[in-house]
Order: sequence, then C-alpha cells, then structure tokens
Amino acid sequence: MLKQDEIIELTIEKIVNTGSCLSHYEGKAVFIDNAVPGDIIRARVLKINKNFIRAGLIEIITPSQYRVKPFCPLYNACGGCNMQNMEYNFLIQQKENILKETFREFKDVEFKPFIKADNLREYRCKVQNAVSETKVSKRLLAGYYKENTHEVVNIKYCPIQPKIIDEIINFIRENWKFGGYIEKKDKGLLKHILIRYSNYSKKMILTFVVNKDFEYFNKIEEDIKTFSSVLTKKFTDISGIMVNFNPRKTNKITGDTTKLIIGDDFIYEKLYSKNGICNNKSANENIAEYTYKISKDSFFQTNPDAASKIFDAVKHLIPDNANILDAYGGVGTIGIFLSDKARKITLVEECESAVNDAKNNFKLNNCKNYEVFLGDAKKIFKDFLKSAPKNKKMFDCAVLDPPRKGSDKEALEIISKLATTIIYVSCNPATLARDAKILKEAGFNLKSLQGADMFPFTHHIESAAYFE
Repeated sequence: MLKQDEIIELTIEKIVNTGSCLSHYEGKAVFIDNAVPGDIIRARVLKINKNFIRAGLIEIITPSQYRVKPFCPLYNACGGCNMQNMEYNFLIQQKENILKETFREFKDVEFKPFIKADNLREYRCKVQNAVSETKVSKRLLAGYYKENTHEVVNIKYCPIQPKIIDEIINFIRENWKFGGYIEKKDKGLLKHILIRYSNYSKKMILTFVVNKDFEYFNKIEEDIKTFSSVLTKKFTDISGIMVNFNPRKTNKITGDTTKLIIGDDFIYEKLYSKNGICNNKSANENIAEYTYKISKDSFFQTNPDAASKIFDAVKHLIPDNANILDAYGGVGTIGIFLSDKARKITLVEECESAVNDAKNNFKLNNCKNYEVFLGDAKKIFKDFLKSAPKNKKMFDCAVLDPPRKGSDKEALEIISKLATTIIYVSCNPATLARDAKILKEAGFNLKSLQGADMFPFTHHIESAAYFE
C-alpha cells in the first residue's frame, strides 16, 4: 500500500487547469508541480487523498522533448512564471487542450485558433512588490512572495517587467531609510511598492503602501517628499508618487486612503485595433488607436498588447451598428474599443473612480454614442429590465469582463433577458464554464470560444466566449 514520503516513478501526461501536471500511479491521479508533459521522473508522495495524490519532483530521469531552461534566474525561488520550463508553442497547445477539456460538455461550440502573445518578456505593466527587511542588517527586501508563503523573494531582475522598473525598485531598495515591514511582528513602515507603467508613453506612477495611518504620516511626510523628489529627478519617467495607508494586518494590499506626494495620480495608455474605424488613427492608417486615462485605483489590463488582440477578437463578433451593454465596464476599456461599431454603448460600473475615468475616456476618444451608469450593477440591470420594451431585447449585445470568480448568477439571468447575444471575456475557464451552464439554462447557447495568452509562461488562460 502506498505511503506518504514513498518514492515513485511517474510519466507526466499533461497540464491541468490549476497549472499542476497530471500523471497516474496505480490507477490514481497524481498532481505534481515543476514538471513538463513527457518527463519521466521520480517523485516523493506528499499527500494521499481518497481520489488523488500530491507529489513533489525529486529527479528527472528522462526529460521531455519540450523541456527548456527557464530564462529567469529566480525561476525556482519565485514561482510566478511557473511554466518557463517548457517550449512556448507546446505550452500554448496545452492551454488550448485545457480549454477544450473544460468545455467538453458543450458539444456544438466552435473553438477558434488560440491567440498567442507577441511579447514574451517585459509585458507586465502593473507591478506589486511586497517589502520586508533582513533581521540583522535591516537591508530592504522587495519582490514577490515565494509560492504558498509570505516569505519575500528579493527580486533584482524580473524579465517579464520593463527593465526601468527593476532599476527603480533597486534604487528604492538601496536608498530607502524608513524601514521595511516585518509581517510576523507586524512592525516596520514600507509594506508594498506599486508601479503602474504605460506601455504607450513609458511613463509610470508609483505608490508606497505604508503600515501607518494618515495621522502618523505627518511626522515623516517631509522626509518622504524629499525622497520622492530625489526619485523623480533620477527617474524622469516617474510622473507621480503616492503614499497609501494600510495599518491593518490583512491580505489586502492597499488601504482606503491615498495621498498624492508629487506629480500626477494617473497615466495614459493606448490600445490598438486592426479592425477599428474610430476617429483616432495611429501612424499606421490601417490601425485605430484608443487612449485611456487610468487612475491609481482603476483596473486596467496588465498586458496591453495582449489585451488589444483579445478585444480585436471580440470586435469580430459584434454586428455593425449594435446597441451594446458594457456590463462591469471599468474605465471603458472594452466599450471604447468597440464604440466604432456601435450605435450606442451603455456602460455600467460600481467603482466611482473607474466611472470618472470612463467618462473622461469616452470624451478623450471623441465618442458620442455612450451613456454611463454608476452603482450596483444588479440593481441597474433590474431597472433596465423594467424600462425595456415588451417582447423586445433592450440590447443587441452584452459584453462582460468579470474578475476570476466569475459573474453573479442573478446578474447573468437578468442580462440574458436584456440582450440578444452575450460576449463573455474570462480569465478563468472554470468559472466561465460554470457561468456558461447558467446562461444555457437561461436559453443561450455557447457558439464559439477563443483562448488567448495574456500571461505567457503561466497557467492563466484568457478567453472570449460568444453566446446567442
């Protein structure tokens, strides 16, 4: 009988939705990290459950033909881009297979070609580095948490973010004199360094998240202002610096209050469409460009280049002159991108700063055909339903782009009564499949699904689903 800590030999079969690899031992599924499909390995049994086994890689007996050397020197320590150990095109095939397996119950769906990323390095435009300090020397540490821990991996070079961000964080690491946060003791000042970078302008805004409230900050405000002034003089592409106050011991990175120290609290970003006919044209007349003002608290896609490709795929699904509901519309990212094909865009969003950005962004892009609603989405959808004409859908198409947890069941049921077609942009195939079943019960069939790689060399899968 198999026991914990026993060494077993496995042949790795495939990647599953969680990012782990799958093998089988004596008829039972075995999940293991850091392997590559095709590897023959030795592994230690870590945990035995009724239906599956967790194991840890010890030795690669025969490497897969798709195994490659990770390009990040901290690959084994960080755990962020956990699939740098395999060839990119093969990884895309694995992601495509995950999508097809997740939706195997939907018999008539058309799987469109998976969208690959053009840029595999320096694509990450939003960086959130945790901060701590060493016990003896009090040297500042900044980076990401080691997988499944709150231990900060000190990252001086991250190949998936712009090099200038490495330089800025290294400067802060070497020159910050106010102490780093020690989570176990709940002491120390600096908790996180947040940077939002514009792929278009190369400008960025920076936020220091501190373990203090606003009142305490008055004591060191002038020192932080002086440090910020030095930082912006050395790195002229930093257009603004803020301090966020988060004295609570919580997994939430930011607190409720932010103070602008120097410069602006927003950046501008651009997305580009090969299918656009908007008023703004880039230098290439065949490509339309859309400009977005993004405030410090507003959500925007971390990988703008990949987002443009995904939204272009969505645009292919929109009929000309459509009346579109942009549900959970944020700063207007998708709505504006689709506006040149729309008779009207109706954007619904419950975050006030995002709504303010959305209004500015519609004007910024010379859009006339829009209306913006701030408030609880479900309540607004219910109000739409009350005012909708009898026996007629209010919208030709509803576009959804919810967080990883997916959409609310009741909201989906209401949207199904408001729109003739639904396009659901998802970052989690599992919750998309769950919500697709809800829409099926509401009378909508999943007609097509297209996967996309927003985060290269990770297990994450973006997709655009079309329902009618």
